[in-house]
Amino acid sequence: MQIDHPHYQDYVLDTYLGWRGEGMRCAVLTLVATTGGSPRPVGSQMAVCEDGRHVGMITGGCAESALVHDAIAAIIGGADLIERYGEGSKFRDITLPCGAGLDIHFAVLLRDDEVQQISEALARRQTAEMAFGGFVRRYRPKGRIVIVGQGPIVIMLAQLAAMAEMDTVIYSPDAMVIGSLPDAQPLRDERDFDAGLLDADSALVTLFHDHAFEPQILKAALRSPAFYIGALGSKRAHQARLEALNGCGDLTRIKGPAGVYIGAKTPPEIALSIMAEIIEHWRAA
Repeated sequence: MQIDHPHYQDYVLDTYLGWRGEGMRCAVLTLVATTGGSPRPVGSQMAVCEDGRHVGMITGGCAESALVHDAIAAIIGGADLIERYGEGSKFRDITLPCGAGLDIHFAVLLRDDEVQQISEALARRQTAEMAFGGFVRRYRPKGRIVIVGQGPIVIMLAQLAAMAEMDTVIYSPDAMVIGSLPDAQPLRDERDFDAGLLDADSALVTLFHDHAFEPQILKAALRSPAFYIGALGSKRAHQARLEALNGCGDLTRIKGPAGVYIGAKTPPEIALSIMAEIIEHWRAA
């Protein structure tokens, strides 16, 4: 499923490479150190094009316009630099309500081939690293959610995953899902499911009302390094599921009913609760 990226992006290098492919001069800004209550974690990045286009976020919206202005000046100046913003900064007119002090590295001399290597490693679902002003930024492959099931929750979970910059692979026996999500793959039986997709940066969610396909799919997931396994259904259905899977691995890995408890009743609420639980495990992995 393709959804236009929001103005905010956590991973900005592919957008940077796209601008460089247009022949534009660009900068990558990296938060390399903080004091006080920083609104964003160290390592957060922005990409800025010489024409003013920009993606990413470093200050939570407080000073991004100033950062874009300064990035364009750095591009024109042709030299990398580190600037301090907020507490202890020379820029008295730029204040951060949180009281933080931020050291931001402006990289305008990046080699395209080095950035491309990062992009290619992530496409192979490998981790990669790049140094920015002595700070080493580690890049993790994009999170992937493999959704297997039927009904509107499948569609809504896929939409939330796209907003969270996670890839989705969708298998469904449901004509409505297949019609709504062009990338969804038909599921006739468990043999259509590719368990090889479940690497350490992948989650599996089964969303069935009819659980006939579940056991073999969950068995495969339990043999994988997936960081999250969740299954829709009531507590009674989950207990029956565990009894059917007895002896197939560490059954405590299966979160059921899937999702953080928020009293969810509707498909959007259920999808939101599942997405919250996936993110919780993703950040802890």
